[in-house]
Amino acid sequence: MESKGTLAHGFKAKAERLATEFRNKLSLHPCAPMCAFKLAICLEIPVYSAIECLTLKDDIERLSHDCEWSALTMNTNSGATIIIHNPFHSPARQQSNLMHEIAHIICEHKHPMRDYEVAVPVGMRSFNLIQEEEARYLGSALQLPRPALLWAKKRNMTTSEIADYFNASQEMVTYRMNSSGVNKQSYFLKRKRAKTV
Repeated sequence: MESKGTLAHGFKAKAERLATEFRNKLSLHPCAPMCAFKLAICLEIPVYSAIECLTLKDDIERLSHDCEWSALTMNTNSGATIIIHNPFHSPARQQSNLMHEIAHIICEHKHPMRDYEVAVPVGMRSFNLIQEEEARYLGSALQLPRPALLWAKKRNMTTSEIADYFNASQEMVTYRMNSSGVNKQSYFLKRKRAKTV
């Protein structure tokens, strides 16, 4: 039986396949950077800046001053699924925020409107650990797929260089190197080569 907080068997492999499939749809190489905004367009998911939803100056001020609120996915009255995001975050974090929300949509996670207790910029969904783990893994795989990490590793790119190339944070690169198994694979390959020398 699956324990709480654990990804279902096969989910990681599926996430990696989806990362490649969506790059194919956008005519991108499997190792190429993929823009979250362009992926949203491809999936016909409207993306709005939170500024478009705010009318009070104080709310915009709160959003622009180191606000941790990142993004949310919601259904409109007409039934459309949209993403609202924080445009004041760094470009790399905006990519991560959007990939995370797109992952929720791809996984068909349901968030009833009653889950949104307060308005943007601090609106939050109820926290579902399994769904958040799925969105975290899939979102990060969309941004940094395993083939791309292996490609970068073969070229001896640093964490900083990988982050810059894929418009990701260094923390995200480190997370993906570990969660995808690329670091472990590289470690064992180095040990194997050392033994044969």
